Amino acid sequence: MPQKYVRVDGVATFVHHVGPTTLPERPPVLARGETVVCLHGASENSAVFVDLLSRLESAHSPLAFDRPGHARSGGLDALPSVARMGEFTRAFCAAFGIERCVLLGASMGGVVALEAALAQPALVRGLVLVASRASGAVRPALLEALRLITEGKARREFDRAAWSPAATPDVMRRGFIEDLKTDPRVLYGNMRALDGWSREADLARVACPTLVVVGEDDAEDVRAQAELLASRIPGARKVVIPKCGHRVALEQPEALATEVTSFLAGLAR
Repeated sequence: MPQKYVRVDGVATFVHHVGPTTLPERPPVLARGETVVCLHGASENSAVFVDLLSRLESAHSPLAFDRPGHARSGGLDALPSVARMGEFTRAFCAAFGIERCVLLGASMGGVVALEAALAQPALVRGLVLVASRASGAVRPALLEALRLITEGKARREFDRAAWSPAATPDVMRRGFIEDLKTDPRVLYGNMRALDGWSREADLARVACPTLVVVGEDDAEDVRAQAELLASRIPGARKVVIPKCGHRVALEQPEALATEVTSFLAGLAR
């Protein structure tokens, strides 16, 4: 799959896209169907969307990028707030000449997508919120554990609870390897940015068609947040993916692509 860098707000930003390659600092061709900008989770990077992008590319123009500090993008730290992450997403779209797009966000990527859609409604033609939420309250014990990891006082553990019992060892290994590409300080910064963030009071202002996706085996609080998003965003539709935990794009890319394709087809009508 084609890859490239583009400079966004002074940060060398790594991008996965479909279609032909283009010269440095030149955006890829985004003329096919809908432009779908995919936003990854707190410890992830754009590689988690490769399977989804390949399934959408025959009819649409999907792309995904690593936020600053993640994997192959520049920067050593996470952006300091969800609002700043939303601003960076909008700057990324401006750098690529994207005036109208669908934002697809997974986990914290969905938080960022929601923030961007509320800040600049004219940019967002549709929202796909995958295993995401409308507010964040991070457990103090988790923040403390992450702090200890950043200081080298604790090991970085594999979280089996994030995955469905049906997830294969190969899929889980792939997710863990992708997570290792991002410094733990960035995950810690992301969780601090999420803690206390809330857009629950603003959900009725979301002005674009919205698809809410959640795995049937995801944590109870994530499933409750998905229900909240679907019930408060005007006209939103919720889909539950069977045999799927929190890492939907890795665990069930085919099922996710099917639901996203159907959603995109509805936008054209």
